Amino acid sequence: MTKAYGSIRDVAKATGLSIATISRVMNGNKSVSPKTRERVLTACEELDYLPNPAARALSTSKSKTIAAIIPTIGHSVFAKYVAAIENCLSEHGYSLVLAISNSDPDEELVATRKLLGMGAQAFILTGAVHNKMLLELLTRRDVPHVFTSIWDPQNSQPTIGYDNRGLATEAVNFLADKGHRYISVIHGSTDESDRMLARVMGAKDAVRQNLRLTFHETELSVAGGKAAVRASLNQHAENTAILCFSDVLALGAYFCLQDEGKKVAEDVSVMGFDNLDWSSDITPPLTTINLPAAAMGREVATQIIRFLEKGDGLNHHFLSAEIVERGSVKTIKH
Repeated sequence: MTKAYGSIRDVAKATGLSIATISRVMNGNKSVSPKTRERVLTACEELDYLPNPAARALSTSKSKTIAAIIPTIGHSVFAKYVAAIENCLSEHGYSLVLAISNSDPDEELVATRKLLGMGAQAFILTGAVHNKMLLELLTRRDVPHVFTSIWDPQNSQPTIGYDNRGLATEAVNFLADKGHRYISVIHGSTDESDRMLARVMGAKDAVRQNLRLTFHETELSVAGGKAAVRASLNQHAENTAILCFSDVLALGAYFCLQDEGKKVAEDVSVMGFDNLDWSSDITPPLTTINLPAAAMGREVATQIIRFLEKGDGLNHHFLSAEIVERGSVKTIKH
């Protein structure tokens, strides 16, 4: 017996709103007030409504379409990751549909509904923290989904990625082994990214005698990196190293130090996190952590294909990452 799903008219009736308003919410229109959006999304949840009838046939159709939702396409680490997913899927006759959430849980939920409406058979999500309604929606419809860019074997959903917390601890210890005792840690929003939160926690795990860390949160951009490093220099002039939890922030550190008449490594050491394409080409080349973006993309695509075609289980998978030592960190002898 085919399950009956709610229609847009049902949602309009339940909320007392117009069909046009319901449509604007489903399309992510920002002109709708947060209160109205919440009201509509709650009704959609209760009525199990999706904007496209194609989603209603998911239980019997095979669209061979896989959905991935990522926070941004502004950083090349995501470009490598997405390219690897798409290449692997295309080799097996699958297509990838991509959405950008801008690290906004509401945008991610809207994107999920749209992608389900397109018939997506499985979802690849970044990180483990997501809108509760989104996870309930995927679970209720038996749509397989995987969390990436993290590794957490305790999570009930399969995680495919690396140990952000452990890598951050390793980075701090690397700088400490080089003789740095006063380190500025520059990071993005811990509210918007569980991966960033894990890295901050990992830095705090690195407990050593005479080691002092100062933390500066900023937007994940070159400008954000510049602003945070400038604040660090003003507040903690004695710090000899800057650890940036993104190469993008590290590039901002380079520019800030240049503006301040300081030389990277010679005056202040800088370390990044990502190993973006250009990190080996700047002067001096950036010491950073090489994240296995392409390997992660291939692994998640392979697991999903095996699940859909052979019924194999989706499993946690750990990917190692390593420090790439270049010229931006010098050794201090005490």
